[in-house]
Amino acid sequence: MEIITAYATKNDCYKAARKCTPKGIVVHSTGANNPYLKRYVDAPAEVGANAYGNHWNNPASVMGRSVCVHSFIGYALNNVVKVANILPYDYCCWGVGSGSKGSYNYDPAYIQFEMCEDDLKNRAYFETVRDTAIDYCVYLCKKFNIPVENIVSHKEAHAKGYGSNHGDPNNWWDKFGYTMNDFRAAVKAKLNAGSSSGNGETTGKTLYRVQTGAFSKKANADALAAKLKAAGFDTYIVTVSGLYKVQVGAYSVKANADAMAAKLKAAGYDNFITTNGSTSAAESKPPETTTINEKDIVRVKQGAKTYAGGGLASFVYTRDHTVKEIKGDRAVITYGGVVVAAVKVSDLNLVRKV
Repeated sequence: MEIITAYATKNDCYKAARKCTPKGIVVHSTGANNPYLKRYVDAPAEVGANAYGNHWNNPASVMGRSVCVHSFIGYALNNVVKVANILPYDYCCWGVGSGSKGSYNYDPAYIQFEMCEDDLKNRAYFETVRDTAIDYCVYLCKKFNIPVENIVSHKEAHAKGYGSNHGDPNNWWDKFGYTMNDFRAAVKAKLNAGSSSGNGETTGKTLYRVQTGAFSKKANADALAAKLKAAGFDTYIVTVSGLYKVQVGAYSVKANADAMAAKLKAAGYDNFITTNGSTSAAESKPPETTTINEKDIVRVKQGAKTYAGGGLASFVYTRDHTVKEIKGDRAVITYGGVVVAAVKVSDLNLVRKV
């Protein structure tokens, strides 16, 4: 995740400079088919120039409305998804409006960011923005000691009485079967990866989780998660390459994960252990074969280059990809149906046979 700082100093909200101590986070989406940061952010060297000058670094007299959030997530130069911070975090923003109980703009004051929508059909873009938003919330929660339960959508802010009646980002996320509960679970999982394991031990680089199922339909994952929770297991769902994976626990010591796996097995639930807690988790259970073929799901090894020796974007190493073509030691990998790069087969780890 890369954060661009480009304060909207001409915006009336920035000029008001009403100070606050952030207590939570509101997740918005823009509601407009324009995924480019330059539409909202005045930072031409980093996001491109807005030919119309209708970005948010303008007063209300030019914008036609009084509005400002802390950040946007969308395409910067070269269609790389980044975060653009346009308002200091200790300034109250004008983002969520007001509800029956008040506003998350002021008391309590929440950090608020907008995800730039596209035509709502591109899964690869949706997942990149979502994953960036997860990383951003992890960063903000750590920086300001914000509890995960204080992360809400604009729609949830209204339901709680602290925002205007908007439906974002559900209008976008619903199309891909993703929910705010999934989002909070992903943020919590990443935060847990850097905190106490719950048994007094500090989590290291490897975090062990026990996976009990993977489903193409979210309803089936929800049903299993509900059964596990009813049985007393700490359960959550992560989405990986279109599959909904039900996982239990987070342990820095593998012996503790083994104990949980045994407990689940005794309760009648088949399982195995995974060592990556991100929303793109790769299973630690080894496949029956390490031979990589076309259509297999793979992960690019950290630090690997393109087949021609070029660099890869950092997020490429955190995603599961599909092998489209193999010729010798040259593999073409795709994500969401879009070609990502050609890499060496030897620079790929097999995640799942297809």
